[in-house]
Amino acid sequence: MAIPKYQQVKNALLQKIVSGEFEPGDKFYSESELIELFQVSSITVIRALKELVSEGYLYSVQGKGRFVSRGKLGQPVRFTDVDKFPNEDADVTTHVISITEINDDTIRKKLKIDTNKKIYCFERLRKSNGIPFFLQYTYLSSDYVKEEDLKDPSNFISIYDKMRRDYNFHLTTSPSVEYYAIQFPTPKRTAQLLQISEDCPTSFAKRTTFLNDIQVVEYIESFKRWDYYETKIETI
Repeated sequence: MAIPKYQQVKNALLQKIVSGEFEPGDKFYSESELIELFQVSSITVIRALKELVSEGYLYSVQGKGRFVSRGKLGQPVRFTDVDKFPNEDADVTTHVISITEINDDTIRKKLKIDTNKKIYCFERLRKSNGIPFFLQYTYLSSDYVKEEDLKDPSNFISIYDKMRRDYNFHLTTSPSVEYYAIQFPTPKRTAQLLQISEDCPTSFAKRTTFLNDIQVVEYIESFKRWDYYETKIETI
């Protein structure tokens, strides 16, 4: 099957971007330049450019044209959440604050489960030498929680260890999608548990973990104190 003209143009332009012919921040070709270069219609050029913009390779500035994005597009990178502790010998402990059954349509949608399934929220607090620095809410469907285990919260100090023992799930290496943002101001209860002011920012993360490309096993929301937060990004 023949490749559409706009796709040919897009592929050629993408190669120029990822090969380093254009540096991040460089002004990109104008529409008229591309029409002349590829001998195609303006409709073809505009569609190719729109897709490159929507995929993040280019960005538009009104009245000035399009520019190459400053991100590391086309380069694989490794993100590492760096634990910042006052000293290397920090005593890190996890405490299960609460386990509650909830009925929340938003969380149910995140977990992709039917209304006949129960949802459990595990609120856990991590401390370094007694100082709370990480608050996490893990949401699991009743498919992955044995009700008899709920009587003892200590069973869920490490949910990943329990999942491995009970179901042979290795969630640390399972596919996942994560989003990070700065939370400001910090929610009142979160600030109280982390022992900071609501006026202090926190790192807020959302993560969905999958058993395969479709089946969701957990949804997590977490908060980390700003003074314990650092992310390392390196090309690989």
